[in-house]
Amino acid sequence: MTPFDRSVRAEIYGLFAGGVDRVDVGVVARSGGWDEVDVGLSFQRLADEHRIALIDDGNRVWMAHPFSGVPTAYRAVSGERSWFANCAWDSLAILSMLGDGEAVGEDGLVWKVSQGVVAPDGLVRLVVPARHFWDDIGFT
Repeated sequence: MTPFDRSVRAEIYGLFAGGVDRVDVGVVARSGGWDEVDVGLSFQRLADEHRIALIDDGNRVWMAHPFSGVPTAYRAVSGERSWFANCAWDSLAILSMLGDGEAVGEDGLVWKVSQGVVAPDGLVRLVVPARHFWDDIGFT
């Protein structure tokens, strides 16, 4: 990964963490003060390296794990802020990065996270082996 790609990736994560729901080439270019063509090329390299997943002809971030760039059934909620997550596991990961709160699953189940401790105890079942996650990242 090039230094510019690292900067673009950091900008993507900063935007999601800051509450931006729709992160695309234009948003990242304006936020970082960069040329849109350069950012678009960086998006493609990051996607090729499985660091992000793209939609809209490669112009918009679909996933920058654990953040989702599209509405999902999973949410991480901390105070007045909330973020879409790709799965239950990702909603917990967002809270581990950004603060205590609640992870809400597609079935309405809520996990409370306080100082890194998740309650109630639960089980996360990974139906796809990790080595095959990127075979179909949308399903995984």
